[in-house]
Amino acid sequence: MLTNSRNGRKPKLLSVVALAAVLFCLVTARLLRVPYISGNYGNSPDMATIFQTALSVSTSWSALDEDSVLSGAAQATRPSVEELISALREATQKAARGEYFLMDLTGEERERWNRDNSCQSRLELKAMYNRRKYAPDVEEDDGLWDVVLEEYAKLHRVCMRRVGRENLKNYFETRNNSTGCNFAIADYSTGGGLGNKILAISNTVLYAILTQRVVLVPTSTLVPELMCEPFVGSSWVLDSDQFPVPPWESAHRHLWTIHKDVYQELDRLPSSRFVKDPPRSKLYSSSMEEYQYQPGSRFFCDVEQEMFKGVTWLYFTGCLYTIPKLFAIPAFRETLEELFPSRLVLTRMLRSVMLPNDVVWDRIMRADAEHLKEADRRVGLQIRFRHNMNEYVEMNAVVNERVLKCGLDNGFLPSTVDQDGTMESHLAQKTSVHNSKSSSSVKVFVASLYPGFADFAREKYVSHPKSTGEVVSLVQLSHEMSQTYGLEIDRQSLVEIIMLSFCDDVVVTPLSTFGGLAQAYGNLVPWILEFRKEGSHPPCERGQTVDVCYQEADQLYSCPYNRRLDKKKISDVVPYIQKCLTVDALDGLQLITKNFSGTEYYISSDSTVDLLGAVGPRPRVLLSRALRRTGLVEERFDKSFAAGRGGTEGSEEPGLLRWLSRYLHQVLSPQ
Repeated sequence: MLTNSRNGRKPKLLSVVALAAVLFCLVTARLLRVPYISGNYGNSPDMATIFQTALSVSTSWSALDEDSVLSGAAQATRPSVEELISALREATQKAARGEYFLMDLTGEERERWNRDNSCQSRLELKAMYNRRKYAPDVEEDDGLWDVVLEEYAKLHRVCMRRVGRENLKNYFETRNNSTGCNFAIADYSTGGGLGNKILAISNTVLYAILTQRVVLVPTSTLVPELMCEPFVGSSWVLDSDQFPVPPWESAHRHLWTIHKDVYQELDRLPSSRFVKDPPRSKLYSSSMEEYQYQPGSRFFCDVEQEMFKGVTWLYFTGCLYTIPKLFAIPAFRETLEELFPSRLVLTRMLRSVMLPNDVVWDRIMRADAEHLKEADRRVGLQIRFRHNMNEYVEMNAVVNERVLKCGLDNGFLPSTVDQDGTMESHLAQKTSVHNSKSSSSVKVFVASLYPGFADFAREKYVSHPKSTGEVVSLVQLSHEMSQTYGLEIDRQSLVEIIMLSFCDDVVVTPLSTFGGLAQAYGNLVPWILEFRKEGSHPPCERGQTVDVCYQEADQLYSCPYNRRLDKKKISDVVPYIQKCLTVDALDGLQLITKNFSGTEYYISSDSTVDLLGAVGPRPRVLLSRALRRTGLVEERFDKSFAAGRGGTEGSEEPGLLRWLSRYLHQVLSPQ
């Protein structure tokens, strides 16, 4: 767990040590010709090892002793996770009321449940990622998340046995709370695609586990017909036809309060109660939507969370991914940091809770066997025209060129030879897949509503010989030409999302949850396609994380009963929650993951925070000045210290971090 405590530090000495460590890394990497960025030279574990070894010396004074970002060493104890497990067990025992047979499954019961709820993807998905040659799937797994899921499944099982799935409506409408169980309904905003659905439901599942609530997914979402049952011995299915949801329908409105009623209840209490006696709401049910997109900002505050503990039923809907701000809630932060030290929370959740059921998985396996299985390298392209046919007609030719140039410039598409015998891209000649790990077969998987790029690329690679001899083939499973909805559409969408996640490289469209899911399932740092019409920009930009962008996220805390946090920037308080890249979203937040998957050991501005951020702001400023004095920082970079992306005028820190990424890219790239 990162902290900024500076007790007993000697900033000047520490900055010198940190500078020495960085210089050691640079010189050593230069001498050893360690390959780096940008997906052109394969993975670079040696680079990661150098940084981890060197910087572990310069960070030993910090709070990294508790949770070492740099060493990656598993911790002997995880007290916050232990508290969560204890809370789950306590809630389970309370619901069981001494009838412990409700908690456990006999061997026969477990066998019957597994037979009735077969889930081949649970057994086979991991192997599909392990076969990748250019993006090895490195997923941190110390087993704690599996233990938490097992304990949560017991709670889910006991509560559902106590209430009875067929009796949920009566239990709710009679305001019953005799079991002591609390519930969270995971719905989504009508009109969103499959990506919106899965992300919105994932938000609620994680929140339900953290707060010991039984999560239920309405049949109207269609997700229960796409995914395996995730909790052994129980069911998360809520029959929408037999339960009063959504709350805003006139027939249901009298049964629900809204989240603002909880805040008003809180605001009427004397603040003196908050210290010794945290308040709990006396309301029975509350609808949490804020304009049907996301919970309001006050939801992500400790005191308000204490209030919600008293509400038996919470209803969540939306179409946005909000998990990053769960890390911003102080009461949850340590637990989440211990459970997901690499912050690959979405990847872990999708691969354990959101697994395709056997109907969908069979389609995936057949499509993979026909199109991707034999490839040496797989490239996934997700191209979305948000404004449908009008934008497609206007932008198709431009987007096609950008996608191709992105692949050529960054080495995951092979170059072609023009009629005059020249290479399509001089940069591709340096960085194409014809390096030491040359591919003999490249499969390009395209997911799009339109056939534009597939047709363009087929002509390009069929009509022109590849300069390096690779066999390039393209596949696009569908192109409906317009956004439609329904079970069959969702099944096909899930097939294509998972197929994209099997690829070594993935290019995604800004603001698209479809592509975001693919990168998260696959544990891949994506290439984000440039869709802006104005300005001079590269055709794509490498993402800064595996995590999806939480679009339209408030950047500031809004916690009136926590003066320490209220109105502060979330990224200042939790440094690994950062603004999304401008190429992806003008506003938004995302978790900066620490991962070694993908075609490089990627150091973005915020990955550099992981390397240097733990020493606190003052030593980082000193390091900035020390670097300038050494002459390593060229004159042309001086102004970028304050004006770097995401930085603020007068702040040296963001510029330093962003400069260091660019400098490493420049220094460590082979000549």
